Amino acid sequence: MENVELFFFCNVCERKSPEEILSRACTIPHTVKSYKKGEHVAYQGDRVDFLYMLAKGKVKSEVVSDPGITLQIDEISAPHPLAAIFLFSRNNHFPVDVIALEDSEIILITKDSIEKQMAKCPYFLRGFMAFTSDRALFLSERLKIFSLKGIKTKVAFYLFRRAKGDEFELGQSITSLAKFFRVDRSSLSRAISGMVHDGIIEFKEGKGKIIDRNALKNMF
Repeated sequence: MENVELFFFCNVCERKSPEEILSRACTIPHTVKSYKKGEHVAYQGDRVDFLYMLAKGKVKSEVVSDPGITLQIDEISAPHPLAAIFLFSRNNHFPVDVIALEDSEIILITKDSIEKQMAKCPYFLRGFMAFTSDRALFLSERLKIFSLKGIKTKVAFYLFRRAKGDEFELGQSITSLAKFFRVDRSSLSRAISGMVHDGIIEFKEGKGKIIDRNALKNMF
């Protein structure tokens, strides 16, 4: 197993050879668990006692509300940590169900091992802190999207936040984005086509450009 947990958080380790990582005792004790497609990696409410690092495969996170409505939060591909922002929380529980979308492998690292690596390697510490901060911002933006009414309003906010300058990429397929917005794929396609027709954006094959930034921003 490659040291994906090191490479993800520490760009210095990424430049080291496997032999150098081993000689400098940079490896982190861990165990590996395998999950079949459709199997739960974690249930909402499970304790987060380990850093869960998705090393291979793809998972989705979803929430089941009291009325029994399932809301998909995210799709995550390896390599990527799962629930890392809750590892050191006083209320360290999974807020979502995590389900394998394909056969996957998870690296499990104890909190104690993470603390020791942070004390030993400031680059790992900075990488971990940067990731958890970015992830918290990402989740807050997702909640914002859920609170918005109307497909075009959701699309406008999503594109505005993803844009780099005036250029943007969807970052996922129309089908996946429709599932995230909880709308029909055809309805989402019509909303995007309408924004193109109105001269607000240009869009083709998952990429586009903001033409009228003020009009886009006024939509949300």
